[in-house]
Amino acid sequence: MNRPRVISSITLAVSTILFAAGPLAAQAQSAPVLTAKFASKLDTKSAKVGDAVSAKTVKAAKAKDGTDLPKGSKLTGQVVAVQSNKDGNGTASVAIKFDQVELKDGTKVAVQGLIVAIGPAPDAADGGVGFNSVLGRSGTGSTNGLDPNAGAGHSGDSSGIPNGSSLAGVALGSALDAQGASEMRGIKRDIKLDSDVMIKVELE
Repeated sequence: MNRPRVISSITLAVSTILFAAGPLAAQAQSAPVLTAKFASKLDTKSAKVGDAVSAKTVKAAKAKDGTDLPKGSKLTGQVVAVQSNKDGNGTASVAIKFDQVELKDGTKVAVQGLIVAIGPAPDAADGGVGFNSVLGRSGTGSTNGLDPNAGAGHSGDSSGIPNGSSLAGVALGSALDAQGASEMRGIKRDIKLDSDVMIKVELE
């Protein structure tokens, strides 16, 4: 006679577990990643806060809300902090905040993205230091959350360039800074970004 109550209890317990597992399953999904090539030029020797920065996507992707972001979309943002190698006594730095993607039809999509990979484009000269470089092993540039390998665990997207920094002498921040920007540091060099440089941007 108590069987219906037992069945109801089991059903309720299973429903509760499934309901609780829903958010966990959603969290397990990997964040969208944009793979892009710089479309503007930036040099920490001459760059200023407020300078516009842009990159063009080299493959299609989707925003977190499901909006299609076709290949050739324009990722835009600005420099929010910069320091030349000279002013930094041997360490250059730049923080870039990407906040918008412009589609080919002119539609603009607001985004917030962390640069999780930066390196030479496949058709550029190979000047990268790689994950097993002296720069990576010695820990140079690893202070304040910056390291040539930073970002390697963020994304499962393996296209274009490896996660982290494979750009010679450049360390990449592992998280957005207080201004929502991605930070890079040049170790004994200024940072120069142009069409020979690719990035992967994980949308937060």
